[in-house]
Amino acid sequence: MRIRIGNISYQGLNREKRLIIPVVIEESKTPCVEKASAIMDMYEISSFVARTNPALTGLLLLSADVYAIDRAVSRQIDSIDGWTRIFDVTFKVRSADLFEANKGHIDSMLSFLTGDYWDCHFEEISDIEWGTDNEGREDFSQISQVNLFSGGMDSLIGAIDYMEQNDDHHKLFLASHYDSFMGGPKSDQRKIVEKFSAQYPNKYIYLSPERITPGISKEKTCRSRSLMFLAIAILVAAYKSNKVIIPENGPVSLNFPLSPSRRAACSTRTTHPIFIQMMRDLLSCWEIPVEINNPYEFKTKGEMVRECRNLNYLLRIVSLSNSCGKRGEHQLMIDNPYATHCGRCMPCMYRKAALVGYDDPTAYGFTMQTLFHQPRNNKINNDFYAMLNYLRANLPDEEISKELEIMGLRKINPHFSDYVDLVKRTREELKNLLRNEATDDILTYAGLL
Repeated sequence: MRIRIGNISYQGLNREKRLIIPVVIEESKTPCVEKASAIMDMYEISSFVARTNPALTGLLLLSADVYAIDRAVSRQIDSIDGWTRIFDVTFKVRSADLFEANKGHIDSMLSFLTGDYWDCHFEEISDIEWGTDNEGREDFSQISQVNLFSGGMDSLIGAIDYMEQNDDHHKLFLASHYDSFMGGPKSDQRKIVEKFSAQYPNKYIYLSPERITPGISKEKTCRSRSLMFLAIAILVAAYKSNKVIIPENGPVSLNFPLSPSRRAACSTRTTHPIFIQMMRDLLSCWEIPVEINNPYEFKTKGEMVRECRNLNYLLRIVSLSNSCGKRGEHQLMIDNPYATHCGRCMPCMYRKAALVGYDDPTAYGFTMQTLFHQPRNNKINNDFYAMLNYLRANLPDEEISKELEIMGLRKINPHFSDYVDLVKRTREELKNLLRNEATDDILTYAGLL
């Protein structure tokens, strides 16, 4: 599928200024040329764009382009196998020579991220005159760390941990964005930030989250969505050569498969150790002094909760965070159609497991008993049964190690055994969830009774 990026423009007045990126799909299974786009409200972060390496502006443009393409091309219609798409794309970026010099690496990064085949080409664009009223903000010089801030429980914990340990002169920047078709994350973030304003005044900077509007909305898997989180965070961190923190629990980042057929079946890989290393390598090639780390890489979600620097505060506001991977499917939530979390996806299971022993205020759309008695392995309960089968299977260390080697993790981390231990502790955390909540018939099926 051949795709090219059209002439990029920056239009509007004051806070209404928007970056408009035309995306032209020249070859697809549809009979005519399709025109999509990516429209970004860039006003809030434009002062960072104007003061950092132009290659990072290019990275931000690339992330917006990739997201627009990801949303515009249906996997069901335009894939070669029901999932994998083939893209031949000409991008327009700043510092195109740096991108072209790393073409193979970027192709591999995007392929790993989205599960598609990418063949990328790069053309230079002229500089854009960025206008902003943030130029005189003195607090920008006090930013000492940039955190990805999605509105989920892990990003909430990451923010609390930093602000509990630092004073007003070491501010945390909360990097975020949202899709205009999916307003939930924006609402989650703002509700949490309202609480931060009382608990941690002057310890953080939160600009209005960057909004992106894809011109065509055909595909909902959105694997590329979190790449833009990372691109925004790196852009801000480069302002003072600060570090970027990705607060994500180890099991979700690692995405150890529940079965061989589920290898790499995740919604995002931006927090995966391999992808983080690929991004580090790219920044190193560009000589950009920004560190990227996930300090929770070897922590389960439950360990993140228990070790939170202000656990009582976390538990008071945890209901404002959202961990669900299927939050919009209220029509399928049999037990509670008004729930904030589906209760049937693996992110929900990890959240419930992490909060065992505490008062979990989260509203879930399904109980375990309802999931267990649905027809086996349908759309509603396939994740739940995959988890039960995974937990009842005997997984010795050797088998876990073999699976992790297939994932390529031995190549990137000398502490390979830590991943093995993480998988084992995660299994115990999920088993503890079943012991706490499941009925005897479920426990018997999972081999726990």
